[in-house]
Amino acid sequence: MRFISNLRRDTLKAFAEAGAEAHGYLLSSHRITPAALQDAAEVRAMGLPLFADNGTIELIGEVTAGFGHEAALVRDEVKEIRRTVGRIPRGRDVPDALRDRASALADSVTDAAEAQSEMRDHDALLAAQLSMDPTDLIANEDFGTACLMALGIEREITRWSVDRYRTLARRSIRLWRRVAEDPAVAGRLIYAVLGAVDYNTARAAGQEAMGAGVRNVALSVASFASDPTATDFYVMGTASLKLARPAPRRYVRLAQVVRGLSDGARDAGGAFDRLHCLGLGAPPLLPVAALGLAPETELTTDATSPIHAAVKDRVLYDPEARGDRATTIEIVERIMAGGDWPFVSPFASKFREEFGYRPEDARRWWSDNGEPPVDNTLLSTPSDLTEALPLFAEADPDIQPIARETRIAHNHWVIGMLAAQRSQPDRHKAASEIIEGWLAGPSTVTARGLAVAKEILSRPAL
Repeated sequence: MRFISNLRRDTLKAFAEAGAEAHGYLLSSHRITPAALQDAAEVRAMGLPLFADNGTIELIGEVTAGFGHEAALVRDEVKEIRRTVGRIPRGRDVPDALRDRASALADSVTDAAEAQSEMRDHDALLAAQLSMDPTDLIANEDFGTACLMALGIEREITRWSVDRYRTLARRSIRLWRRVAEDPAVAGRLIYAVLGAVDYNTARAAGQEAMGAGVRNVALSVASFASDPTATDFYVMGTASLKLARPAPRRYVRLAQVVRGLSDGARDAGGAFDRLHCLGLGAPPLLPVAALGLAPETELTTDATSPIHAAVKDRVLYDPEARGDRATTIEIVERIMAGGDWPFVSPFASKFREEFGYRPEDARRWWSDNGEPPVDNTLLSTPSDLTEALPLFAEADPDIQPIARETRIAHNHWVIGMLAAQRSQPDRHKAASEIIEGWLAGPSTVTARGLAVAKEILSRPAL
Protein backbone atom coordinates (compact mmCIF):
# COMPACT_ATOMS: atom_id res chain seq x y z
CA MET A 1 0.00 0.00 0.00
CA ARG A 2 1.37 3.41 -0.97
CA PHE A 3 0.20 6.90 -0.13
CA ILE A 4 0.33 9.30 -3.07
CA SER A 5 0.87 12.90 -1.95
CA ASN A 6 -0.90 15.83 -3.56
CA LEU A 7 1.64 17.70 -5.66
CA ARG A 8 2.51 21.02 -4.03
CA ARG A 9 5.72 22.98 -4.43
CA ASP A 10 6.10 23.35 -0.66
CA THR A 11 5.67 19.62 -0.04
CA LEU A 12 8.04 18.71 -2.86
CA LYS A 13 10.62 21.13 -1.45
CA ALA A 14 10.17 19.91 2.12
CA PHE A 15 10.73 16.27 1.15
CA ALA A 16 13.85 17.21 -0.83
CA GLU A 17 15.33 19.32 1.97
CA ALA A 18 14.72 16.61 4.54
CA GLY A 19 16.27 13.95 2.36
CA ALA A 20 12.98 12.04 2.32
CA GLU A 21 11.15 10.61 -0.66
CA ALA A 22 7.43 10.41 -1.24
CA HIS A 23 5.85 7.29 -2.73
CA GLY A 24 4.44 9.33 -5.60
CA TYR A 25 2.43 12.45 -6.34
CA LEU A 26 -1.00 13.34 -7.72
CA LEU A 27 -1.93 16.42 -9.71
CA SER A 28 -5.51 17.14 -10.71
CA SER A 29 -6.37 18.52 -14.12
CA HIS A 30 -8.11 21.54 -12.57
CA ARG A 31 -4.91 22.45 -10.70
CA ILE A 32 -2.66 22.69 -13.76
CA THR A 33 -0.50 25.79 -13.98
CA PRO A 34 2.89 26.34 -15.62
CA ALA A 35 4.50 26.03 -12.19
CA ALA A 36 2.59 22.82 -11.45
CA LEU A 37 3.76 21.32 -14.73
CA GLN A 38 7.34 22.16 -13.80
CA ASP A 39 6.81 20.35 -10.50
CA ALA A 40 5.34 17.40 -12.40
CA ALA A 41 8.42 17.27 -14.62
CA GLU A 42 10.58 17.23 -11.50
CA VAL A 43 8.62 14.29 -10.11
CA ARG A 44 9.01 12.35 -13.35
CA ALA A 45 12.73 13.14 -13.42
CA MET A 46 13.00 11.53 -9.98
CA GLY A 47 11.40 8.39 -11.37
CA LEU A 48 8.39 8.62 -9.05
CA PRO A 49 4.82 7.71 -9.99
CA LEU A 50 2.70 10.68 -11.04
CA PHE A 51 -1.09 10.35 -11.02
CA ALA A 52 -3.16 12.62 -13.27
CA ASP A 53 -6.55 13.10 -11.63
CA ASN A 54 -9.58 14.07 -13.69
CA GLY A 55 -10.68 17.17 -11.75
CA THR A 56 -14.15 15.79 -11.08
CA ILE A 57 -14.20 17.11 -7.52
CA GLU A 58 -15.00 20.54 -8.90
CA LEU A 59 -17.98 19.18 -10.81
CA ILE A 60 -19.25 17.24 -7.80
CA GLY A 61 -19.31 20.49 -5.88
CA GLU A 62 -21.26 22.22 -8.63
CA VAL A 63 -23.88 19.48 -8.88
CA THR A 64 -24.39 19.01 -5.14
CA ALA A 65 -24.68 22.77 -4.60
CA GLY A 66 -27.71 22.78 -6.88
CA PHE A 67 -29.54 20.13 -4.86
CA GLY A 68 -28.35 20.96 -1.35
CA HIS A 69 -31.62 22.48 -0.12
CA GLU A 70 -33.84 19.65 -1.36
CA ALA A 71 -31.47 17.03 0.05
CA ALA A 72 -31.46 18.77 3.44
CA LEU A 73 -35.26 18.62 3.56
CA VAL A 74 -35.16 14.86 2.91
CA ARG A 75 -32.48 14.33 5.56
CA ASP A 76 -34.47 16.36 8.10
CA GLU A 77 -37.55 14.22 7.52
CA VAL A 78 -35.45 11.08 7.89
CA LYS A 79 -34.14 12.37 11.22
CA GLU A 80 -37.67 12.92 12.48
CA ILE A 81 -38.62 9.36 11.56
CA ARG A 82 -35.47 8.08 13.26
CA ARG A 83 -36.44 9.85 16.49
CA THR A 84 -39.85 8.19 16.31
CA VAL A 85 -38.80 4.61 15.47
CA GLY A 86 -35.52 4.66 17.38
CA ARG A 87 -33.34 3.42 14.52
CA ILE A 88 -32.16 4.31 11.02
CA PRO A 89 -35.44 4.22 9.04
CA ARG A 90 -35.65 1.63 6.29
CA GLY A 91 -38.18 -0.58 4.62
CA ARG A 92 -41.67 0.09 5.93
CA ASP A 93 -40.34 2.83 8.22
CA VAL A 94 -40.09 5.09 5.16
CA PRO A 95 -43.44 6.49 3.95
CA ASP A 96 -44.08 6.04 0.25
CA ALA A 97 -44.31 9.81 -0.23
CA LEU A 98 -40.82 10.33 1.22
CA ARG A 99 -39.42 7.41 -0.74
CA ASP A 100 -40.85 8.76 -3.98
CA ARG A 101 -39.54 12.27 -3.30
CA ALA A 102 -36.07 10.97 -2.39
CA SER A 103 -35.99 8.70 -5.43
CA ALA A 104 -37.02 11.52 -7.75
CA LEU A 105 -34.35 13.73 -6.21
CA ALA A 106 -31.75 10.99 -6.72
CA ASP A 107 -32.85 10.74 -10.35
CA SER A 108 -32.35 14.48 -10.81
CA VAL A 109 -28.93 14.40 -9.17
CA THR A 110 -27.62 11.50 -11.23
CA ASP A 111 -29.07 12.99 -14.42
CA ALA A 112 -27.25 16.25 -13.69
CA ALA A 113 -24.01 14.40 -13.01
CA GLU A 114 -24.34 12.42 -16.23
CA ALA A 115 -24.98 15.60 -18.19
CA GLN A 116 -21.86 17.20 -16.69
CA SER A 117 -19.77 14.15 -17.55
CA GLU A 118 -21.05 14.06 -21.11
CA MET A 119 -20.55 17.80 -21.63
CA ARG A 120 -16.89 17.68 -20.67
CA ASP A 121 -14.51 18.17 -23.54
CA HIS A 122 -12.97 14.70 -23.61
CA ASP A 123 -10.07 15.63 -25.83
CA ALA A 124 -9.23 18.76 -23.82
CA LEU A 125 -9.34 16.86 -20.52
CA LEU A 126 -7.12 14.09 -21.82
CA ALA A 127 -4.69 16.60 -23.32
CA ALA A 128 -4.47 18.41 -20.00
CA GLN A 129 -3.78 15.17 -18.15
CA LEU A 130 -1.19 14.05 -20.66
CA SER A 131 0.58 17.41 -20.39
CA MET A 132 1.74 16.20 -16.96
CA ASP A 133 3.41 13.13 -18.53
CA PRO A 134 1.79 10.92 -15.89
CA THR A 135 2.50 7.28 -15.15
CA ASP A 136 -1.10 6.76 -13.96
CA LEU A 137 -4.21 8.44 -15.32
CA ILE A 138 -7.67 8.66 -13.74
CA ALA A 139 -10.21 8.48 -16.58
CA ASN A 140 -13.27 10.69 -16.93
CA GLU A 141 -16.16 9.27 -14.91
CA ASP A 142 -19.83 9.29 -14.11
CA PHE A 143 -19.90 10.76 -10.61
CA GLY A 144 -23.58 10.40 -9.82
CA THR A 145 -23.01 7.95 -6.95
CA ALA A 146 -20.45 10.28 -5.37
CA CYS A 147 -23.00 13.11 -5.51
CA LEU A 148 -25.68 11.00 -3.83
CA MET A 149 -23.32 10.14 -0.96
CA ALA A 150 -22.14 13.72 -0.60
CA LEU A 151 -25.80 14.83 -0.32
CA GLY A 152 -26.69 12.07 2.13
CA ILE A 153 -29.35 10.56 -0.16
CA GLU A 154 -29.12 7.00 1.09
CA ARG A 155 -30.27 3.84 -0.62
CA GLU A 156 -32.41 2.76 2.34
CA ILE A 157 -34.53 5.88 1.72
CA THR A 158 -34.75 5.82 -2.09
CA ARG A 159 -35.03 2.02 -2.15
CA TRP A 160 -33.06 2.06 -5.38
CA SER A 161 -32.23 -1.38 -6.74
CA VAL A 162 -28.68 -2.57 -7.26
CA ASP A 163 -29.27 -2.33 -11.00
CA ARG A 164 -29.70 1.45 -10.73
CA TYR A 165 -26.15 1.70 -9.42
CA ARG A 166 -24.95 -0.90 -11.91
CA THR A 167 -26.08 1.46 -14.67
CA LEU A 168 -23.95 4.27 -13.20
CA ALA A 169 -20.94 1.92 -13.08
CA ARG A 170 -21.44 1.05 -16.75
CA ARG A 171 -21.40 4.74 -17.64
CA SER A 172 -18.04 5.17 -15.93
CA ILE A 173 -16.68 2.08 -17.66
CA ARG A 174 -17.79 3.48 -21.01
CA LEU A 175 -15.94 6.74 -20.28
CA TRP A 176 -12.88 4.73 -19.17
CA ARG A 177 -12.88 2.72 -22.39
CA ARG A 178 -12.84 5.88 -24.46
CA VAL A 179 -9.61 6.89 -22.74
CA ALA A 180 -8.04 3.43 -22.53
CA GLU A 181 -8.43 2.85 -26.28
CA ASP A 182 -6.86 6.19 -27.23
CA PRO A 183 -3.36 5.57 -28.70
CA ALA A 184 -2.10 8.67 -26.89
CA VAL A 185 -2.21 6.90 -23.51
CA ALA A 186 -0.08 3.94 -24.55
CA GLY A 187 2.30 2.86 -21.81
CA ARG A 188 0.32 4.46 -18.98
CA LEU A 189 -1.94 2.88 -16.38
CA ILE A 190 -5.56 3.97 -16.93
CA TYR A 191 -8.05 3.74 -14.07
CA ALA A 192 -11.83 3.41 -14.33
CA VAL A 193 -13.52 5.32 -11.50
CA LEU A 194 -16.23 3.32 -9.74
CA GLY A 195 -18.74 4.44 -7.16
CA ALA A 196 -20.77 2.34 -4.72
CA VAL A 197 -22.78 2.90 -1.56
CA ASP A 198 -22.71 -0.57 0.04
CA TYR A 199 -21.57 -4.14 -0.43
CA ASN A 200 -24.18 -5.12 -3.02
CA THR A 201 -23.70 -2.08 -5.25
CA ALA A 202 -19.91 -2.42 -5.00
CA ARG A 203 -20.09 -6.08 -5.94
CA ALA A 204 -22.15 -5.18 -8.99
CA ALA A 205 -19.61 -2.49 -9.96
CA GLY A 206 -16.75 -4.97 -9.51
CA GLN A 207 -18.51 -7.51 -11.71
CA GLU A 208 -19.11 -4.94 -14.44
CA ALA A 209 -15.55 -3.62 -14.40
CA MET A 210 -13.81 -6.98 -14.39
CA GLY A 211 -16.20 -8.28 -17.04
CA ALA A 212 -15.36 -5.28 -19.25
CA GLY A 213 -11.63 -5.94 -18.99
CA VAL A 214 -10.78 -3.18 -16.51
CA ARG A 215 -7.58 -4.01 -14.64
CA ASN A 216 -7.07 -0.79 -12.70
CA VAL A 217 -9.89 0.88 -10.78
CA ALA A 218 -10.19 4.03 -8.73
CA LEU A 219 -12.72 4.34 -5.94
CA SER A 220 -14.31 7.66 -5.05
CA VAL A 221 -13.86 7.74 -1.25
CA ALA A 222 -13.75 11.48 -0.60
CA SER A 223 -17.54 11.74 -0.79
CA PHE A 224 -17.93 9.59 2.32
CA ALA A 225 -14.55 9.51 4.10
CA SER A 226 -15.53 12.50 6.26
CA ASP A 227 -19.21 11.54 6.64
CA PRO A 228 -20.09 12.39 10.27
CA THR A 229 -23.23 10.25 10.39
CA ALA A 230 -23.71 6.82 11.95
CA THR A 231 -25.64 3.74 10.94
CA ASP A 232 -27.08 0.85 12.94
CA PHE A 233 -27.23 -1.78 10.19
CA TYR A 234 -25.64 -2.94 6.98
CA VAL A 235 -26.67 -5.19 4.11
CA MET A 236 -24.69 -7.98 2.46
CA GLY A 237 -26.46 -10.02 -0.16
CA THR A 238 -29.98 -10.62 1.08
CA ALA A 239 -29.04 -10.29 4.75
CA SER A 240 -29.78 -7.12 6.69
CA LEU A 241 -27.53 -7.16 9.77
CA LYS A 242 -28.33 -5.03 12.79
CA LEU A 243 -25.55 -3.51 14.88
CA ALA A 244 -25.60 -3.59 18.66
CA ARG A 245 -24.65 0.09 18.68
CA PRO A 246 -24.56 2.69 15.90
CA ALA A 247 -21.17 2.95 14.20
CA PRO A 248 -19.65 5.66 11.98
CA ARG A 249 -21.06 5.16 8.50
CA ARG A 250 -17.70 5.91 6.85
CA TYR A 251 -16.12 2.80 8.39
CA VAL A 252 -19.10 0.61 7.59
CA ARG A 253 -19.31 1.91 4.03
CA LEU A 254 -15.59 1.61 3.25
CA ALA A 255 -15.48 -1.99 4.50
CA GLN A 256 -18.55 -2.91 2.49
CA VAL A 257 -17.36 -1.24 -0.68
CA VAL A 258 -13.81 -2.60 -0.80
CA ARG A 259 -15.07 -6.07 0.11
CA GLY A 260 -17.81 -5.80 -2.53
CA LEU A 261 -15.44 -4.67 -5.27
CA SER A 262 -13.07 -7.52 -4.51
CA ASP A 263 -15.87 -10.11 -4.42
CA GLY A 264 -17.38 -8.72 -7.61
CA ALA A 265 -14.07 -9.05 -9.43
CA ARG A 266 -13.82 -12.62 -8.16
CA ASP A 267 -17.32 -13.34 -9.47
CA ALA A 268 -16.14 -12.26 -12.92
CA GLY A 269 -13.10 -14.49 -12.77
CA GLY A 270 -10.23 -12.57 -11.25
CA ALA A 271 -8.85 -9.74 -9.16
CA PHE A 272 -8.02 -6.18 -10.09
CA ASP A 273 -4.35 -5.37 -10.61
CA ARG A 274 -4.64 -2.02 -8.83
CA LEU A 275 -7.08 -0.01 -6.76
CA HIS A 276 -6.54 3.66 -6.09
CA CYS A 277 -8.66 5.24 -3.33
CA LEU A 278 -9.38 8.85 -4.22
CA GLY A 279 -9.61 10.91 -1.04
CA LEU A 280 -8.66 8.27 1.54
CA GLY A 281 -6.18 9.66 4.05
CA ALA A 282 -7.59 9.22 7.57
CA PRO A 283 -5.07 6.91 9.31
CA PRO A 284 -7.68 4.67 11.03
CA LEU A 285 -9.39 3.98 7.69
CA LEU A 286 -6.23 2.84 5.92
CA PRO A 287 -6.16 -0.69 7.40
CA VAL A 288 -9.80 -1.19 6.40
CA ALA A 289 -8.94 -0.71 2.73
CA ALA A 290 -5.77 -2.77 3.08
CA LEU A 291 -7.60 -5.71 4.63
CA GLY A 292 -10.66 -5.60 2.38
CA LEU A 293 -8.97 -6.15 -0.98
CA ALA A 294 -7.66 -9.33 -2.52
CA PRO A 295 -3.97 -9.61 -1.56
CA GLU A 296 -2.87 -9.58 -5.20
CA THR A 297 -4.45 -6.15 -5.81
CA GLU A 298 -1.94 -3.32 -5.41
CA LEU A 299 -3.39 -0.51 -3.29
CA THR A 300 -2.65 3.21 -3.47
CA THR A 301 -4.45 6.15 -1.91
CA ASP A 302 -4.34 9.93 -1.88
CA ALA A 303 -6.00 12.71 0.11
CA THR A 304 -5.78 16.37 0.94
CA SER A 305 -6.66 15.59 4.57
CA PRO A 306 -3.02 15.80 5.77
CA ILE A 307 -3.03 19.41 4.53
CA HIS A 308 -6.42 20.34 5.95
CA ALA A 309 -5.58 18.68 9.27
CA ALA A 310 -2.32 20.59 9.63
CA VAL A 311 -3.63 23.99 8.54
CA LYS A 312 -7.29 24.18 9.49
CA ASP A 313 -7.38 21.90 12.53
CA ARG A 314 -3.77 22.36 13.70
CA VAL A 315 -3.42 18.58 13.87
CA LEU A 316 -0.36 16.38 13.68
CA TYR A 317 -0.63 12.63 13.14
CA ASP A 318 1.02 10.76 16.01
CA PRO A 319 3.53 8.29 14.51
CA GLU A 320 3.66 6.32 17.77
CA ALA A 321 -0.13 5.98 18.11
CA ARG A 322 -1.05 4.46 14.73
CA GLY A 323 -1.32 7.94 13.22
CA ASP A 324 -4.02 9.10 15.62
CA ARG A 325 -4.88 12.80 15.36
CA ALA A 326 -3.43 15.13 17.99
CA THR A 327 -4.19 18.86 17.98
CA THR A 328 -1.47 21.28 18.96
CA ILE A 329 -3.52 22.04 22.09
CA GLU A 330 -3.61 18.35 23.03
CA ILE A 331 0.12 18.00 22.37
CA VAL A 332 1.00 20.98 24.56
CA GLU A 333 -1.34 19.69 27.29
CA ARG A 334 0.52 16.39 27.10
CA ILE A 335 3.86 18.16 27.43
CA MET A 336 2.65 20.27 30.37
CA ALA A 337 1.61 17.03 32.11
CA GLY A 338 5.17 15.73 31.77
CA GLY A 339 4.76 13.91 28.49
CA ASP A 340 6.57 14.35 25.20
CA TRP A 341 6.11 14.44 21.44
CA PRO A 342 7.98 12.02 19.13
CA PHE A 343 10.04 14.02 16.63
CA VAL A 344 10.57 10.96 14.45
CA SER A 345 9.58 12.35 11.06
CA PRO A 346 12.50 13.94 9.20
CA PHE A 347 10.49 17.17 8.95
CA ALA A 348 9.72 17.50 12.65
CA SER A 349 13.30 16.54 13.47
CA LYS A 350 14.71 19.16 11.10
CA PHE A 351 12.40 21.83 12.55
CA ARG A 352 13.48 20.98 16.10
CA GLU A 353 17.14 21.30 15.13
CA GLU A 354 16.56 24.70 13.57
CA PHE A 355 14.05 26.29 15.96
CA GLY A 356 14.38 24.31 19.16
CA TYR A 357 12.20 22.31 21.52
CA ARG A 358 12.54 23.03 25.25
CA PRO A 359 9.72 21.34 27.15
CA GLU A 360 11.21 22.06 30.60
CA ASP A 361 11.31 25.79 29.92
CA ALA A 362 7.71 25.64 28.73
CA ARG A 363 6.59 23.77 31.85
CA ARG A 364 8.42 26.25 34.08
CA TRP A 365 6.71 29.25 32.47
CA TRP A 366 3.33 27.51 32.65
CA SER A 367 3.79 26.74 36.35
CA ASP A 368 5.09 30.21 37.19
CA ASN A 369 2.05 31.76 35.50
CA GLY A 370 -0.58 29.77 37.40
CA GLU A 371 -0.99 26.88 34.92
CA PRO A 372 -3.34 28.71 32.52
CA PRO A 373 -5.64 26.70 30.22
CA VAL A 374 -3.91 25.56 27.07
CA ASP A 375 -5.98 27.04 24.26
CA ASN A 376 -5.54 28.83 20.95
CA THR A 377 -5.14 32.18 22.70
CA LEU A 378 -2.26 30.86 24.80
CA LEU A 379 -0.53 29.33 21.77
CA SER A 380 -1.00 32.49 19.70
CA THR A 381 0.35 34.90 22.32
CA PRO A 382 4.13 35.40 22.46
CA SER A 383 5.62 33.98 25.65
CA ASP A 384 8.47 31.82 26.89
CA LEU A 385 6.14 28.84 26.40
CA THR A 386 5.46 29.53 22.72
CA GLU A 387 9.14 30.28 22.16
CA ALA A 388 10.06 26.94 23.76
CA LEU A 389 7.47 24.96 21.72
CA PRO A 390 7.51 26.65 18.29
CA LEU A 391 6.19 23.71 16.26
CA PHE A 392 2.92 23.79 18.20
CA ALA A 393 2.54 27.57 18.54
CA GLU A 394 1.23 30.33 16.30
CA ALA A 395 2.85 33.27 18.08
CA ASP A 396 5.89 34.09 15.92
CA PRO A 397 4.90 35.43 12.47
CA ASP A 398 8.30 34.48 11.05
CA ILE A 399 8.22 30.89 12.29
CA GLN A 400 4.48 30.26 11.91
CA PRO A 401 4.46 29.56 8.14
CA ILE A 402 7.48 27.27 8.49
CA ALA A 403 5.77 25.38 11.32
CA ARG A 404 2.62 25.03 9.23
CA GLU A 405 4.51 23.57 6.26
CA THR A 406 6.41 21.28 8.62
CA ARG A 407 3.13 19.94 10.02
CA ILE A 408 1.83 19.34 6.48
CA ALA A 409 4.96 17.45 5.43
CA HIS A 410 5.00 15.53 8.73
CA ASN A 411 1.42 14.36 8.22
CA HIS A 412 2.18 13.21 4.68
CA TRP A 413 5.21 11.32 5.98
CA VAL A 414 3.24 9.59 8.74
CA ILE A 415 0.54 8.40 6.33
CA GLY A 416 3.21 7.23 3.91
CA MET A 417 4.90 5.29 6.71
CA LEU A 418 1.61 3.73 7.82
CA ALA A 419 0.70 2.82 4.26
CA ALA A 420 4.10 1.22 3.67
CA GLN A 421 3.55 -0.98 6.74
CA ARG A 422 0.49 -2.41 5.01
CA SER A 423 2.27 -3.42 1.82
CA GLN A 424 2.33 -6.77 0.10
CA PRO A 425 2.98 -9.61 0.78
CA ASP A 426 1.91 -9.23 4.44
CA ARG A 427 -0.68 -6.48 3.93
CA HIS A 428 -3.58 -8.41 5.45
CA LYS A 429 -1.55 -9.47 8.48
CA ALA A 430 -0.23 -5.95 9.10
CA ALA A 431 -3.67 -4.37 8.64
CA SER A 432 -5.26 -6.89 11.01
CA GLU A 433 -2.65 -6.12 13.66
CA ILE A 434 -3.30 -2.39 13.35
CA ILE A 435 -7.05 -2.88 13.72
CA GLU A 436 -6.53 -5.14 16.74
CA GLY A 437 -4.33 -2.44 18.26
CA TRP A 438 -7.16 0.07 17.99
CA LEU A 439 -9.66 -2.43 19.39
CA ALA A 440 -7.42 -3.20 22.38
CA GLY A 441 -7.39 0.48 23.35
CA PRO A 442 -10.12 2.69 24.80
CA SER A 443 -13.69 2.29 23.59
CA THR A 444 -13.96 5.17 21.13
CA VAL A 445 -16.00 6.00 18.06
CA THR A 446 -12.99 4.96 15.97
CA ALA A 447 -12.76 1.61 17.73
CA ARG A 448 -16.49 1.03 17.24
CA GLY A 449 -16.20 1.75 13.53
CA LEU A 450 -13.21 -0.55 13.15
CA ALA A 451 -14.97 -3.33 15.04
CA VAL A 452 -17.85 -3.28 12.56
CA ALA A 453 -15.44 -3.02 9.62
CA LYS A 454 -13.60 -6.09 10.91
CA GLU A 455 -16.92 -7.94 11.20
CA ILE A 456 -17.82 -7.10 7.60
CA LEU A 457 -14.43 -8.08 6.22
CA SER A 458 -14.41 -11.33 8.20
CA ARG A 459 -17.77 -12.62 7.00
CA PRO A 460 -17.68 -15.75 4.84
CA ALA A 461 -17.74 -15.22 1.10
CA LEU A 462 -21.24 -14.99 -0.34
